[in-house]
Amino acid sequence: MASPRPQFYHPAREIDGSLRGIERCIRRSEGVGLVIGPPGTGKSLLLLKLTEQVRDDFDVALLTGASICTRRALWQAILAGIGEPYRGIDETDLRIAIVERIRGLAAAGSGLVILVDEAHTLPTRLIEELRLLTNVPTPLPAVHIVLAGTTRLDELLGAARMESLSQRIAVRGYLEPLDHAETLAYLRTQVAAAGLEWDRLFAEGCDDAVYRVTEGVPRLINQVCDQALVLVAECDRRVTAADVANAWREIQRLPAPAGLEPAGEASPLPAEVSAAEPLEDLGGEGLGVIEFGGGENLFEECGCLEEGSSDSGDLESEEPSGATGDLWGGPDVELVFGGDPFEEFFEQEERPVERYLVEGPADFSGCREVTNHEGQAMGRLLATIEHADEDPPAGDDPATDRAANDRTVNQDAAGEEPVVIDDSDMVVIEEDLDDPAEAGSCPTVVSVRPSDYRSLFTRLRRGRRS
Repeated sequence: MASPRPQFYHPAREIDGSLRGIERCIRRSEGVGLVIGPPGTGKSLLLLKLTEQVRDDFDVALLTGASICTRRALWQAILAGIGEPYRGIDETDLRIAIVERIRGLAAAGSGLVILVDEAHTLPTRLIEELRLLTNVPTPLPAVHIVLAGTTRLDELLGAARMESLSQRIAVRGYLEPLDHAETLAYLRTQVAAAGLEWDRLFAEGCDDAVYRVTEGVPRLINQVCDQALVLVAECDRRVTAADVANAWREIQRLPAPAGLEPAGEASPLPAEVSAAEPLEDLGGEGLGVIEFGGGENLFEECGCLEEGSSDSGDLESEEPSGATGDLWGGPDVELVFGGDPFEEFFEQEERPVERYLVEGPADFSGCREVTNHEGQAMGRLLATIEHADEDPPAGDDPATDRAANDRTVNQDAAGEEPVVIDDSDMVVIEEDLDDPAEAGSCPTVVSVRPSDYRSLFTRLRRGRRS
């Protein structure tokens, strides 16, 4: 049968080692057990066998992850697995009932074993709820969890959000399909469990044929052998390798591997196909089939030769060495492309360069420079102008300001402490020179007074508000 039955358990190397390791993990309270394997390799059978071995010492709840999608369903499944009431109870009371049962088992020196088959279909939030059950305070760990699933479960537990559960995994069992030797032993074990003998039912070479079609997957081995016995039930003979191939085709609807096809059932393609026969499957009219090996007639019928050209002058043909009708007869055709057909898809796009991009001081080498040595005085005056009113204060005379500025700059002439001139805020102005001859002349240094700036800013401010 396709469903697992513990009475037909075969202790193969991978599954038997995983079974012993997980049973030790439960009895020693080491942590969470994990069983990973592809479909049909015995994960469900391992959980059933584990249930038989620990049921006398623990309460066991065997769950199927595909049928659980809410916390309430999870608590109900656990209570139903250990024989406790679960109908008509709200979610909070269900969890309290489980916690009380766990504490009672811990007090008696026992515990609760939760086995989850198809755990890769269980939502992550429910896997986290199972982990929280292991935190129930008891003198000794009383909750033991075993998760079984495909490689998707292993990837799921590797996520960052599942790190808390991953740290609790103590045993990892990985199941694989049986190898050739284990497949032969498995076949004979199953036949012996049914009270029969392998050699009386199957002819020589059938075990190799079974391994080739099933690749050592135990579930497929069971199905193919059972179907092969059904096919020969009315013939009163032993199963042959051809029967194994027929059984595989009957179940999977797939061709058997090369060498196992029954004799007389191959359907080769017809040797010759009429060139004028339309392709009815494509639903088109006038679509012909070109026959390979047609020689020069191939190009004449297709109209591939240009007018005035010879049918064999430009092509080097080689006569086939075998009999007529050779599929590889006819001329050798070489397709020549003009240039790289993918060149247009890989053209490098020109990188636009910003026209006025400034990269350094060297870009101003051809510009006129205007130097102002009165940066500090001008800065103080500009700061004053920013907070000035619309009308200039009384006594604001450009001549007076110019005289005051002269006194500020020439304090050392009156015997006072000289002022250190700071030209760190030098202003560089780019000018367009209309006269080409002037561009090559030496730049002229123009003296600008702070009062001139103040008068200019005052007039601009007035003009904007008028």
